[in-house]
Amino acid sequence: MPKYPDGGVYILKIKLETEKEIKIGALGKKIFSPGYYFYAGTAQRNLKARIERHYSSDKKFHWHIDYFLAESELEADFYFELPGEGECFLAQILKENGGKTPVSGFGASDCSCGSHLIYFSEAAGSKIVEELINDKNVEKEFNEFSK
Repeated sequence: MPKYPDGGVYILKIKLETEKEIKIGALGKKIFSPGYYFYAGTAQRNLKARIERHYSSDKKFHWHIDYFLAESELEADFYFELPGEGECFLAQILKENGGKTPVSGFGASDCSCGSHLIYFSEAAGSKIVEELINDKNVEKEFNEFSK
Protein backbone atom coordinates (compact mmCIF):
# COMPACT_ATOMS: atom_id res chain seq x y z
CA MET A 1 0.00 0.00 0.00
CA PRO A 2 1.14 3.55 -0.65
CA LYS A 3 2.08 5.96 2.11
CA TYR A 4 -1.14 7.79 2.92
CA PRO A 5 -1.33 11.17 4.65
CA ASP A 6 -3.07 11.17 8.02
CA GLY A 7 -6.23 12.69 6.60
CA GLY A 8 -7.83 13.55 3.30
CA VAL A 9 -10.42 12.49 0.77
CA TYR A 10 -10.36 9.53 -1.56
CA ILE A 11 -11.97 7.83 -4.51
CA LEU A 12 -12.51 4.08 -4.64
CA LYS A 13 -12.56 2.50 -8.10
CA ILE A 14 -14.98 -0.43 -8.02
CA LYS A 15 -15.91 -2.86 -10.78
CA LEU A 16 -19.19 -4.72 -11.03
CA GLU A 17 -19.04 -7.52 -13.62
CA THR A 18 -22.75 -8.29 -13.96
CA GLU A 19 -26.05 -6.63 -13.14
CA LYS A 20 -26.91 -7.21 -9.48
CA GLU A 21 -29.61 -6.35 -7.02
CA ILE A 22 -27.89 -5.29 -3.79
CA LYS A 23 -29.45 -4.28 -0.49
CA ILE A 24 -27.78 -1.04 0.56
CA GLY A 25 -28.65 -0.74 4.25
CA ALA A 26 -31.54 1.66 4.91
CA LEU A 27 -31.62 2.66 1.22
CA GLY A 28 -33.04 -0.79 0.46
CA LYS A 29 -32.57 -3.03 -2.56
CA LYS A 30 -31.21 -1.38 -5.68
CA ILE A 31 -30.31 -2.74 -9.10
CA PHE A 32 -26.79 -1.93 -10.28
CA SER A 33 -25.65 -2.21 -13.91
CA PRO A 34 -22.29 -3.73 -14.81
CA GLY A 35 -19.47 -1.22 -15.14
CA TYR A 36 -17.31 1.00 -12.97
CA TYR A 37 -18.44 2.77 -9.84
CA PHE A 38 -16.46 5.45 -8.07
CA TYR A 39 -17.07 6.26 -4.44
CA ALA A 40 -15.88 9.57 -3.01
CA GLY A 41 -15.20 9.47 0.73
CA THR A 42 -13.38 11.29 3.47
CA ALA A 43 -11.27 10.38 6.48
CA GLN A 44 -9.85 13.45 8.14
CA ARG A 45 -7.90 11.22 10.53
CA ASN A 46 -6.50 7.72 9.98
CA LEU A 47 -6.96 7.74 6.19
CA LYS A 48 -4.84 4.60 5.77
CA ALA A 49 -7.01 2.65 8.22
CA ARG A 50 -10.20 3.78 6.45
CA ILE A 51 -8.94 2.68 3.05
CA GLU A 52 -7.64 -0.63 4.42
CA ARG A 53 -11.10 -1.20 5.94
CA HIS A 54 -12.66 -0.81 2.50
CA TYR A 55 -10.41 -3.58 1.16
CA SER A 56 -11.29 -5.90 4.06
CA SER A 57 -14.11 -8.43 3.82
CA ASP A 58 -14.06 -9.03 7.57
CA LYS A 59 -16.07 -6.09 8.92
CA LYS A 60 -19.45 -5.10 10.23
CA PHE A 61 -21.43 -3.11 7.71
CA HIS A 62 -21.64 0.50 8.79
CA TRP A 63 -21.68 2.67 5.64
CA HIS A 64 -23.58 2.31 2.37
CA ILE A 65 -20.32 1.50 0.60
CA ASP A 66 -19.79 -1.56 2.84
CA TYR A 67 -22.86 -3.25 1.32
CA PHE A 68 -21.79 -2.43 -2.22
CA LEU A 69 -18.19 -3.59 -1.75
CA ALA A 70 -19.38 -6.98 -0.48
CA GLU A 71 -20.84 -7.63 -3.95
CA SER A 72 -18.22 -6.00 -6.18
CA GLU A 73 -14.46 -5.75 -6.75
CA LEU A 74 -12.44 -2.87 -5.32
CA GLU A 75 -9.74 -2.31 -7.94
CA ALA A 76 -7.93 0.82 -6.77
CA ASP A 77 -7.97 3.88 -4.53
CA PHE A 78 -6.84 7.45 -5.10
CA TYR A 79 -6.32 9.96 -2.30
CA PHE A 80 -6.04 13.73 -2.07
CA GLU A 81 -4.96 15.97 0.79
CA LEU A 82 -8.18 17.98 0.93
CA PRO A 83 -10.63 18.82 3.73
CA GLY A 84 -13.86 16.84 4.16
CA GLU A 85 -15.82 18.93 1.63
CA GLY A 86 -13.45 17.50 -0.96
CA GLU A 87 -15.52 14.33 -1.22
CA CYS A 88 -18.44 16.34 -2.65
CA PHE A 89 -16.01 18.09 -4.99
CA LEU A 90 -14.64 14.76 -6.27
CA ALA A 91 -18.14 13.40 -6.87
CA GLN A 92 -19.00 16.60 -8.75
CA ILE A 93 -15.92 16.32 -10.99
CA LEU A 94 -16.89 12.76 -11.89
CA LYS A 95 -20.46 13.82 -12.72
CA GLU A 96 -19.20 16.73 -14.83
CA ASN A 97 -17.11 14.26 -16.84
CA GLY A 98 -19.97 11.96 -17.77
CA GLY A 99 -20.66 10.01 -14.59
CA LYS A 100 -24.20 9.13 -13.54
CA THR A 101 -25.74 8.95 -10.07
CA PRO A 102 -27.15 5.43 -9.72
CA VAL A 103 -28.56 5.81 -6.18
CA SER A 104 -29.66 9.09 -4.66
CA GLY A 105 -28.33 9.62 -1.14
CA PHE A 106 -25.62 6.93 -1.39
CA GLY A 107 -22.83 7.89 1.02
CA ALA A 108 -24.20 11.42 1.20
CA SER A 109 -26.47 11.40 4.23
CA ASP A 110 -24.38 14.13 5.87
CA CYS A 111 -24.30 16.58 2.92
CA SER A 112 -26.50 17.99 0.19
CA CYS A 113 -24.68 16.89 -2.94
CA GLY A 114 -26.98 13.98 -3.75
CA SER A 115 -24.67 10.98 -3.97
CA HIS A 116 -21.04 10.01 -3.53
CA LEU A 117 -21.37 6.93 -5.77
CA ILE A 118 -20.87 7.70 -9.46
CA TYR A 119 -21.34 5.23 -12.32
CA PHE A 120 -19.57 4.87 -15.67
CA SER A 121 -19.91 2.14 -18.28
CA GLU A 122 -17.00 -0.28 -18.38
CA ALA A 123 -15.51 1.40 -21.47
CA ALA A 124 -15.79 4.95 -20.10
CA GLY A 125 -14.83 4.09 -16.51
CA SER A 126 -11.75 1.99 -17.03
CA LYS A 127 -9.34 4.98 -16.94
CA ILE A 128 -11.50 8.02 -16.10
CA VAL A 129 -9.97 8.82 -12.69
CA GLU A 130 -6.42 8.29 -13.88
CA GLU A 131 -7.10 10.64 -16.83
CA LEU A 132 -8.72 13.27 -14.60
CA ILE A 133 -5.81 13.20 -12.17
CA ASN A 134 -3.34 13.64 -15.02
CA ASP A 135 -5.38 16.45 -16.65
CA LYS A 136 -6.33 18.44 -13.57
CA ASN A 137 -4.74 20.12 -10.60
CA VAL A 138 -7.28 18.74 -8.12
CA GLU A 139 -6.11 20.82 -5.15
CA LYS A 140 -6.20 24.06 -7.17
CA GLU A 141 -9.65 23.27 -8.61
CA PHE A 142 -10.94 22.45 -5.13
CA ASN A 143 -9.84 25.88 -3.91
CA GLU A 144 -11.86 27.45 -6.74
CA PHE A 145 -14.84 25.17 -5.99
CA SER A 146 -14.87 25.96 -2.28
CA LYS A 147 -14.88 29.76 -2.68
